[in-house]
Amino acid sequence: MAKLTAKQELFCQEYIIDLNATQAAIRAGYSEKTARQTAARLLTKANISARVKELKDKRAEKLELDAYWVLKRLKEISDRSMQQEPVMQWDPNLGEMVETGEYQFDSNGANKATELIGKHIGMFDPKLKLQLEALQIKNDKTKKETEFIEERTKLIKGEKKDTSLLDVLIDAVTDDE
Repeated sequence: MAKLTAKQELFCQEYIIDLNATQAAIRAGYSEKTARQTAARLLTKANISARVKELKDKRAEKLELDAYWVLKRLKEISDRSMQQEPVMQWDPNLGEMVETGEYQFDSNGANKATELIGKHIGMFDPKLKLQLEALQIKNDKTKKETEFIEERTKLIKGEKKDTSLLDVLIDAVTDDE
């Protein structure tokens, strides 16, 4: 893989700070006028992408972050957001906050955390839906083929009489009526 120039290395270092490629290009010394295009071009280079990934991985390792940690936190946030919290209001007679008897929960926090978990495990991937549909069609086809083979086997073994010609004649007569 091609070695990075000092400017490209600086771009990578700056990029992982806030993941803003345009600003990283500017901070690395590229022209402000063309920073957006330069950043987009830099991020398509294999050696730069590899270096950015390496830097991100080092940072995650240093912070002891991984997919398990993220999913665990998201589950905790979702669970915590679903807990009922009493609505409090100021009671001037008591001079303190008191419960109103009503409860609330953070549905937005719960929904967002649950959505992120779902995305991580691929629940919202449109390809997955198509794959499941294709699998269902294949299973239905296999089931019909199995039923056909079972019926054919019964006919061959003599366990069932072939009445298909009779059925066609009966259908023809009933259609004429």
